[in-house]
Amino acid sequence: MHKKFIVFDIDGTLLTTEMKFLDSTKQALVSLKEKGHYICIATGRDYASAKSIVDELEIETYVLCNGSLGYVRHELAHEVMLSKESIMKLIEIAAENNDQIVFQTVNGIKRHFEEPGESLIKAYESLGWSIPDYDGLYWERNPIVQAMLFCKQEDLQKYAIEEFRYVSWHKFGLDVIPKEGSKANTILKIAEQNGFKREDIVFFGDGMNDIELMELSGIGVAMGNAETEVKEKADLITDSCNEHGIYNALKSLSLI
Repeated sequence: MHKKFIVFDIDGTLLTTEMKFLDSTKQALVSLKEKGHYICIATGRDYASAKSIVDELEIETYVLCNGSLGYVRHELAHEVMLSKESIMKLIEIAAENNDQIVFQTVNGIKRHFEEPGESLIKAYESLGWSIPDYDGLYWERNPIVQAMLFCKQEDLQKYAIEEFRYVSWHKFGLDVIPKEGSKANTILKIAEQNGFKREDIVFFGDGMNDIELMELSGIGVAMGNAETEVKEKADLITDSCNEHGIYNALKSLSLI
């Protein structure tokens, strides 16, 4: 059987809405490994918040921060940083609009403004995450691989910064990534470096930051709980992350 390069998002895909793994999902990953498929994670999370999942599932290749970081066999193989100049512009606009920014490095995150703000609080609470600590100088002292902007959708046009693009992951939150950076670009690079073609990629996802990879993949699988726009780009729509969606799709594709 032809080996596939199989990629999974984490939140709303590998994890249930209760932030747990279904036994069927774990079983499916074991079966994929036994059959010799290449397994990879692609997430908006940083290293610190993805590490426990990577460890538990024994996955060696993972793309973090929406493509800004790529690890192959646990070694950093791909890295894109946000420039300090563009970060300063982002901070300036956010300060004028009372919006909040969270900055991410490889190993951690901090919020930039002392006041967390309603949008950040709502986004984080809805996911059961704790509010990041405040550090107004974090971006100056550390290489920043991704930022999160919390603003109203209608205010996004104020943030026209050439280097950045914005990917919605929550109605109150947007990932700020380099124009050329994306889960899709980094996954394709890693797949090709490991002898796979674009059509060998099978991707499972649910969120707006998954659309490019859904379109790029040979087979894009949208979870039953995925956003409507994601489902529209998918080749296959499976059951939700709470209802054995990964296992059922892999079975129907005869990959396990």
